[in-house]
Amino acid sequence: MLFVCNAFILHATRPTMHSSGLSYTNLNCDKVQLNWTQGNGNMRVIVAHEGSMPTYVPPDGETFSADPKFGGSVEYDAPNKNFIVYNGTGTNYVIVTNLLPGKTYYFVIYEHDNNGNSTEYYTSGAPSISVTTYDVKLDFKSYPIDSCQMTNSFRFRNLSSSSIPGITYKFDFGNGTSTDTNVVHHFNSAGYVNTYLYAITSLTGCPSMIVKNVKIFQKKIAYIDYSLFKDTQCLENNYYQLQTKPIIGQFPLSCTYKWWFADGDSTTFPKVKKKYKISGVFNAGLELTVMSYSQPTNCKDTVRFILTVLPSPVGNININDTFQCLKHNKYIFTNPDNTLTYYKWYFGDTDSSSSRIDSHVYKNTGTYKVIHVAFANTGCQGRDTIDVTVLPNLNSGFSGLDSFYCASNAITTLIPNVKGGTFYGYPTIGDTLISNTVGSHTLTYIVKDAYCADTTSQAFRIAPTPKPNIGNDTAICSAISYTLKANETGTYLWTTGQITSSITVAATGTYGVLVTQGKCSAYDSTNIVFSTKPKVKLGNDTVLCKGGGLWLNAYFPKSTYLWNTGSTDSSIYAYNAGKYVVTVSNPCGSVKDSINVNFQGEYCDLFMANAFSPGNDWVNEVFMPRGRNIDVQLFQIFNRWGEMVFETNQNNTGWNGTYKGELVQEGLYIWKLFYTTKNGPYIKKSNAFGQVLLLR
Repeated sequence: MLFVCNAFILHATRPTMHSSGLSYTNLNCDKVQLNWTQGNGNMRVIVAHEGSMPTYVPPDGETFSADPKFGGSVEYDAPNKNFIVYNGTGTNYVIVTNLLPGKTYYFVIYEHDNNGNSTEYYTSGAPSISVTTYDVKLDFKSYPIDSCQMTNSFRFRNLSSSSIPGITYKFDFGNGTSTDTNVVHHFNSAGYVNTYLYAITSLTGCPSMIVKNVKIFQKKIAYIDYSLFKDTQCLENNYYQLQTKPIIGQFPLSCTYKWWFADGDSTTFPKVKKKYKISGVFNAGLELTVMSYSQPTNCKDTVRFILTVLPSPVGNININDTFQCLKHNKYIFTNPDNTLTYYKWYFGDTDSSSSRIDSHVYKNTGTYKVIHVAFANTGCQGRDTIDVTVLPNLNSGFSGLDSFYCASNAITTLIPNVKGGTFYGYPTIGDTLISNTVGSHTLTYIVKDAYCADTTSQAFRIAPTPKPNIGNDTAICSAISYTLKANETGTYLWTTGQITSSITVAATGTYGVLVTQGKCSAYDSTNIVFSTKPKVKLGNDTVLCKGGGLWLNAYFPKSTYLWNTGSTDSSIYAYNAGKYVVTVSNPCGSVKDSINVNFQGEYCDLFMANAFSPGNDWVNEVFMPRGRNIDVQLFQIFNRWGEMVFETNQNNTGWNGTYKGELVQEGLYIWKLFYTTKNGPYIKKSNAFGQVLLLR
């Protein structure tokens, strides 16, 4: 019973209360102190794991040896790296070491009864804690301000970061230190120089130093090989061969090149062939930039040099024009260079000159190559070619303009020898001129092209033209004479032959005068009518035969007429019954007369039968027009259907009652007659129609 009881007591000692107040103090970059208040177990064990909660839970019956050095020799659950960092009693803390900076560690504390192989653990709801160690990440960057030995200036920026409170940093340049995070430092010599950055803290296990080197180049790295060229050359055929390479220093250099030549030209090659297009003194130069890992640094070196290009002896030659017309052409050639020792002009037409300034006249049109050769006392020689062109003359002449005009609105057509020019000096419309402006004038015609112009001028005069005015047409109704005046100065010639400024006329007629002033004459005329008020008598009212007509005459000299029929003739025929009225007018007045005309119901000069009987009885066999002095123009007969059965234009010819050789039927037929009769000296046209009955 005692054994059983003892066994029950051992198993009954499983802890029932966890440790409490699990916390940490004295955190460093590589260690931490864990603190707690003990539970009711005889001992306790702490399981540690990096990065996440431990995955190992102590099983009953297991005993452990502990190592506070994380990752030491004590390791359980090897695949998951769970470590026992504490297993003991009597204390309430443990210092865990061998931690890594900036890492998070998880700890779980379990109570147990320390009963050897029968140890029991209280695992449900065991306390845990996570701890992140302090860390510092050291970094800095250098920026060359002038990485040549000239000043050796670099800017250093501290790019470090840390979770340690109160941490400070220090740069050590070898020739000085600085605690600034942004500092400019100057080194003493060229070469590789190590720069250190220190983290200053009292904590243990923290990164404390980083080192980087900077490259400092020697002061002088560029030069020009002057043995390859002459620094003073003549413009013609000047040729500069420029070459450079970096001066060898403490370490190999990689450079970029920038040449400039003070004429707007530049290049980036180490070897250059340069030719100047103009003369002058050019402050040329070369800039070398040191490259570091294919990136440019601020280490640059510049060398400057003077290149002198002497002017060409022919570089400033002048010519008054390169295009001239053959007419009056004169080319003037000048070389203004006063340093010349020799000069020669070849004008391109077998002629030449040895003068520094000369003129030349070409005899023919064409383009000529003018060659100029000159030597200067500088030793430079030159040759230049200029093209000059002699253009054909333009012909600006024109015809069609007289030297004298009398003022009028007459149009003069001008005929230029060459179209496309412009007239000046007197208004023109195209190539026409109106001579209506009195005075002396000059008309100029100018023909232009891109280089030449030709001008022709002609003088002419426009004299005043007299303007005689002897008045409008006039009717003289009560006087026996009338005086006409020219109303203009000059000499006179009337149509009557008189030469005075005025004349007196006494008869109806057209009178005119020609007035002359110098070379200019003008004519005016008027119509003078000596008359009385018109007289008209149409006659008494009249009754005429059917188909007749009456000639009505209202003529009076120099008059106009208006009939109530609308006619304006002096006489008309009255063929219709009615009242005929005429008004006769002239400048002396108007008069009106009328006549009534009536007609009988029968023709007075035409007799037509009402019936006829063609047959064999020889009585009234033919139907035809009969009358006094009638002349048949057209006689036609139609049946009841409008079909023409007979037609003639002959006198004394009638219808025998047949159509197309066959006898026609009895019945009524329609006839139409067009005829003329003589009425005195006139022929009167008449027409008539009616019906005739054909009997068998």
